[in-house]
Amino acid sequence: MREPEIDQITEKACLVCTWDDEENCLDCEIKERLDCRWEQSLLLRFYKGGGLAIISAVIAFIITGFFVSWVPALIYIIFWIFFFGFFEIRVLCSHCPYYAKDGRILHCLANHGTIKVWKYHPEPMNLFEKFGFLVGAFFFVFFPFVTELYSIVILQHQDILLANILIILAFISIVGGIYLFYVLQKNICPKCVNFSCPLNKVSKEIVDAYLKKNLVMREAWETAGYRID
Repeated sequence: MREPEIDQITEKACLVCTWDDEENCLDCEIKERLDCRWEQSLLLRFYKGGGLAIISAVIAFIITGFFVSWVPALIYIIFWIFFFGFFEIRVLCSHCPYYAKDGRILHCLANHGTIKVWKYHPEPMNLFEKFGFLVGAFFFVFFPFVTELYSIVILQHQDILLANILIILAFISIVGGIYLFYVLQKNICPKCVNFSCPLNKVSKEIVDAYLKKNLVMREAWETAGYRID
């Protein structure tokens, strides 16, 4: 009986209940335990979490560009375009229920507004995708800090004021990175519907309940070896 149900759902515009009519969520027993509906406040929460780290990095790259070299900024811009525009959206975002919505623009609680260049993948992330995402995330967080340290070494013999400013920015970068990780692990990851992300903290009980409501995603996960209790 399950195959016909999956075929019927595949033909609908909404492959997952995240994009189904909101009226269908009224009696959902897990709706308060997941961030499974798009809300602007949830998107702003993510932006505020990463704002401190991003702003300090931008200022540091500008100072480095004018007084040391624009190469680090260029490297970071190329990385940003490649990682967030092509790589991360494939290895991470394409597995998320938010990605299942029709259209070329991603509407989600983090990478909102990104162009969807890949098809939706309802199956969980594999090991290569998880590793690639973590490496890219590590570079995203730590490259600005490395750039700041490099610029401090250069400028401490040329302009002590700029060197001190970069020391402050490096400290802010560390604090901003820690704060972003705290926001993710405290407020976002425990309720995120991208269950196979290596940072996800949703309990198996809730994952199972969500999969039972979404047969296309359930079949893809079970084909990949996942077992629902």
